[in-house]
Amino acid sequence: MALSETQFNAIYDEHADSIYRVCFMYLGNTADAEDALQNTFFNFVRFYKENNIINMKAWLITCAKNNCISLQRRGYRKDLKLEDWYAYYDSRDETIELVCSLPRLERLSIYLHYYEGYASKEIGQMIGKSESTVRGYLLKGRAKLKKLLQEAM
Repeated sequence: MALSETQFNAIYDEHADSIYRVCFMYLGNTADAEDALQNTFFNFVRFYKENNIINMKAWLITCAKNNCISLQRRGYRKDLKLEDWYAYYDSRDETIELVCSLPRLERLSIYLHYYEGYASKEIGQMIGKSESTVRGYLLKGRAKLKKLLQEAM
């Protein structure tokens, strides 16, 4: 079954913002996050013709993660630029600044759990880690965030 333009636009409108944020959390800059987002939806169109996707958002996040890894292997810009985040979202959020200061997998786990609402088991499936490893990332990330918040006071 082929995907119509109307169906694609509806899916893109529903999920593009979340997928972009996941890519940004993984890669840390707008240009690479936009590339990963574009590649994710390109892969989605190719894949959709062949198979049924049961959990659309989880599939897109997993695909986005794989695209981010591919970009990293090619040598991407490693600096996390919060000004890119603010330019894209037109809002300043002190919490996201603290989350962005965490190491990549802790940052991604915290974001997927608290901002997107995924359980550690689901996050593990998306990023290719075990559920207990994700819980460890969440535990370490929360401890670091707590320390950063206490230092800010």
